[in-house]
Amino acid sequence: MKPLNKAGFTIVETMLFLGISGLLIMGVLAGTGSSINTQRYRDSVTSLRAFLQGQYSEVSNVRNANTSVMCQGSPVDSRGRSDCVILGRLITTIDNKKLSVRDVIGYTNPNSPQPTDDIAAIKQYNISVSSSGLAETYEVEWGSSMMQDDGNTPIDFSMLIIRSPLSGVIRTFVSIPSTPSTDLDSLVDTTKLTNDAKICVDSNGLLSGTKLAVYINKNATSASGIETLGDDSECK
Repeated sequence: MKPLNKAGFTIVETMLFLGISGLLIMGVLAGTGSSINTQRYRDSVTSLRAFLQGQYSEVSNVRNANTSVMCQGSPVDSRGRSDCVILGRLITTIDNKKLSVRDVIGYTNPNSPQPTDDIAAIKQYNISVSSSGLAETYEVEWGSSMMQDDGNTPIDFSMLIIRSPLSGVIRTFVSIPSTPSTDLDSLVDTTKLTNDAKICVDSNGLLSGTKLAVYINKNATSASGIETLGDDSECK
């Protein structure tokens, strides 16, 4: 009676199988990790753009979250009885990862002469940053940061979105570098209306390749003035 032959894998064959399987698994995991990082980076850019776009809605649909004094400087400061009004929002960089947002308020003397243009009307309201309530803060997601074109210098800017008390049109004033919140009068200037801003978003090593940017168009009047730049961003 012949002995039965038992088929099986040799040690060499088993090691080859395990080695190839391991390489395949590593390739799949590496590809998945890269896709996740890419999506996180794109999410951080999209979220930053959406945040800036959302400020136009805040200016168009004013909400006074303060429950007592609206602002200082008018004869009657009680909420609902003050001639002081919320006109806009001031967005400034805290650092290359965070933005600060404050309400911009104004008060004008009813006996003041009628302004002839939006710039004059805004200046006539003696605008200032509201001293009531805490500033809102926004942090760029997934560890990304806001940089200039060179990729090495953090961007420092101010963005004043304000509704003209004369025409009702929303105006956007941009200053690079940022303007102190105590000097808004210098920010309300025709030259600041013609400024744009490109915020290059750096993933800080999350991925390599083309960097995206959030672009603030000059004299933007609505959320559509905030765009995302892709291959044409020229961000290093």
